Amino acid sequence: MTKIAANKKELIECEDKILSSLQSSGSDLLEDDTLVLVLQDSKEKSEEVKQILETSESMMKRIEDAREHYRPSGKQASILFFVLSDLSKIDPMYQFSLEGYKDLYSKSIEDSKSNMTPERLKNIMKHHMVSVYKVTCKSLFERHKLLLAVQMIIALKMGEGEINKDEWMFFLRGGQVMDRST
Repeated sequence: MTKIAANKKELIECEDKILSSLQSSGSDLLEDDTLVLVLQDSKEKSEEVKQILETSESMMKRIEDAREHYRPSGKQASILFFVLSDLSKIDPMYQFSLEGYKDLYSKSIEDSKSNMTPERLKNIMKHHMVSVYKVTCKSLFERHKLLLAVQMIIALKMGEGEINKDEWMFFLRGGQVMDRST
């Protein structure tokens, strides 16, 4: 991104240099040697910068495609982090840091061994979910471990749209009338 911005700025500077030379030149443009040199130099720089921009933009496209491929893994990771964050509502002792969670996620990526991209994504997601459960269970009271498993599954299913949040809340609270007009 920085290189693309710098190259675009260089193109604008070349254009400004040409315009300034045109303004300062006399009436006969073809005989102004400095103007001809500026135009030649600007043309070379412009072509060079355009090639660099094309390469950079194609690289950005590939990076964007790769980022979009791994987005489901990031979505799952964020859902699981908020499940851990909500554990403090059960017991104030359960506090989890974002830095520690990012380290756990990075370790999950390293530990999920697969080279093929579709399999790698599945392995990362599966390994991370299991890692979150195992690592978190080390710091939970025994009576809260099953609750963590249920919360993780429900949150992930809600994230996938398989469980309706209103219906889940109705199930949890029970007896309250839902507004069915929507």
